[in-house]
Amino acid sequence: MLRSIGLAGFGLAILSAPPAQALEASYCGGRIVAERFATRVVPGPGGRASYSVLLRNTQERSQDFRLVVTGSFIGRPAPATQTLLAGGSRTVALGYTPNMPGVAPMRGDQIAQMTRLACL
Repeated sequence: MLRSIGLAGFGLAILSAPPAQALEASYCGGRIVAERFATRVVPGPGGRASYSVLLRNTQERSQDFRLVVTGSFIGRPAPATQTLLAGGSRTVALGYTPNMPGVAPMRGDQIAQMTRLACL
């Protein structure tokens, strides 16, 4: 199908592709689950790859936690105490990297390795 839409259509297909994701990870004995680590790419020389994680509280009570990103992302969140409400979920921005020629954006599993979470 991509052969029939030409190069312009192929470029649009790349721009509208879903973000890259990794498998689920759990923290604090399963009390908080990272349902997905996502990469969203804005193409071009001035573009960037933004990284995030969707966290879910598996408990029936609120859970305080501290998230630390060990990667060299720009705009990393400060390691402050955050709270997930009982059964709630939240997307947390992990930072971004500028596009570099010849360097692919990080995949979800790479992002997961740079994300630390401690329950308080």
